[in-house]
Amino acid sequence: MTEQGSALDREIKLFTSGGSSVSYAQARRNDPLLAGYEYDKYPGNEATTGFNNVNLQRINVCRHVPAVRTRVGPRGNFKGTVCVLADGSLVLAACRRITKQGLFGIHVYTSADKGLSWTEIGQTKLYGKEMSLTLVPDGPILMTVELGAFATDPTTRSTYRSTDGGRTWTTHIIDGQETPRNIIVETDGSLLMIRALRSGYHYPLFEQLGKPYSPSGDLELLRSANGGQSWTRSEGRVDWDNSSFGEVASVRLGDGRLLAALRGHPQNLIGEGRQVTFMTESSDDGKTWCRPWVITNTAEVQVQLLLLRSGRLLATYTNYHLPYGACAIVSEDDGHTWSCGAPIQLAISADCFTGWATTVELADGDLLTSYMITAYQQQPPEQTGTERSVCEVVRWRLPDLR
Repeated sequence: MTEQGSALDREIKLFTSGGSSVSYAQARRNDPLLAGYEYDKYPGNEATTGFNNVNLQRINVCRHVPAVRTRVGPRGNFKGTVCVLADGSLVLAACRRITKQGLFGIHVYTSADKGLSWTEIGQTKLYGKEMSLTLVPDGPILMTVELGAFATDPTTRSTYRSTDGGRTWTTHIIDGQETPRNIIVETDGSLLMIRALRSGYHYPLFEQLGKPYSPSGDLELLRSANGGQSWTRSEGRVDWDNSSFGEVASVRLGDGRLLAALRGHPQNLIGEGRQVTFMTESSDDGKTWCRPWVITNTAEVQVQLLLLRSGRLLATYTNYHLPYGACAIVSEDDGHTWSCGAPIQLAISADCFTGWATTVELADGDLLTSYMITAYQQQPPEQTGTERSVCEVVRWRLPDLR
């Protein structure tokens, strides 16, 4: 094979369609449509540009169904996450930039009318972004956050815990750099957090700090029997040697197996726009995990997994390619195959700065998804730089995808 052919074959691997590579013929037809642009002018290491991660050899068939969409808090709110309390009310945490360098403050809201209106209730100063909210069975709410370089020790992560419905919070520190996408509540009320053991993404931080660090492709399992106040740890061996992943989402299936979605790069690739979502499962309570497989198109990441009462599995995720925004796909077979040919577009963003979609199932079967989009693309930048973003929720019903 010629050198040009080899390079093209490598580029084919950047495209997936529900985990399947784009064909050689499709890639050849895509190539001239994507040529002639200066990709270094775009964010995401020449990758998050829009069409360069879309297989243009297809058409989209759209169908519109009713939904209810509302704004949460003021313009400038960034990524949010939501949970349902025991009384059916909702608590949502959204972050908002404080400094241009990247310090975010967290604002807490509540809704008693299924997301039609929101009231800010948070009374404790909280910092971080990329949050998750978990209702602990005995009443408290647990929040995980990414604080990054603004943490007192950037090699740790903060968790916040509230016993009054989200008004006031106490802080707990967990060793390790990874922020999980969610926490599993087990049937006995204990908590299970699954995250990357030592993601290769954190190697530059440790190198800067002068601390030893050995990236690993394995998972770490943290368990708590006291609502997140303390944790025990174990490791789960994953059948691969790729450490370029993080933002692990996890779910306990009805038959007891664990399923995890990993946001990561195929080997030797960089840039957010070249990331995919891998899936792996464990049948021995997390001790070992099978070889991960790809479930999304390229540049479809930040997956959150939700096991619906119907037994179907919902993956809510972010599109870093056109059309930018929050999307969802469904699996009828515990995550092995997905409705990638009929994605549900839950929200559309003006550019690639979007994401962290989180879905909960309400008592009446409605689904409610929180997300962030860029709604004001042409607005002049302000001091902290993210005033174009908004946090919203959409309440919807899962349509028939057949």
